[in-house]
Amino acid sequence: MKKILTIILLCTINFIIAQNNDEIVKKAKEIETKWGFKAKNKNIITLIDFSKSIEEARLYVVDLKNNEILLTSNVDHGSGSGTVSTPNLFSNAVGSNATSLGCYVTLQTYNGMWGYSLKLNGLEDDKNSNALKRNIVVHSSKRMYSKFSWGCFSVPDCNANKLIDLIKNGSLIYAYQ
Repeated sequence: MKKILTIILLCTINFIIAQNNDEIVKKAKEIETKWGFKAKNKNIITLIDFSKSIEEARLYVVDLKNNEILLTSNVDHGSGSGTVSTPNLFSNAVGSNATSLGCYVTLQTYNGMWGYSLKLNGLEDDKNSNALKRNIVVHSSKRMYSKFSWGCFSVPDCNANKLIDLIKNGSLIYAYQ
């Protein structure tokens, strides 16, 4: 009886994971349809779901060519978006330290204050067009002073370099809640 219940539980968990993965791939394809003309690398899209807690994986790198998720990761949000597990305020304003939603295109990498980092260009006037002015980038959270960023997409050090190398040079990032 225990064996049968274990098998049923494992099948249910695998079904839920597969269903969630399908939803993520579907959302990535919707973003590609709307914003793909802005991307040099049209095979990769990164989704960041800020309706999820800072404590769980809410960043997904999606391979559109093979319909699969290549990487999942936790990602911080800006202290100006609230120092709670789920952000409750978003801003494009310089000095806000808040996360900005919307679509970005990745630019070049560099080594700076936070180590290996990736510049982003915000594509939406009303949501994230100040990303370059605000120095909103992807970087490791290793050198941060708290678990909240200044508006950047900071990820655990163990994922940072792999993530940046996967998405650099013209792929899309779409942050939403």
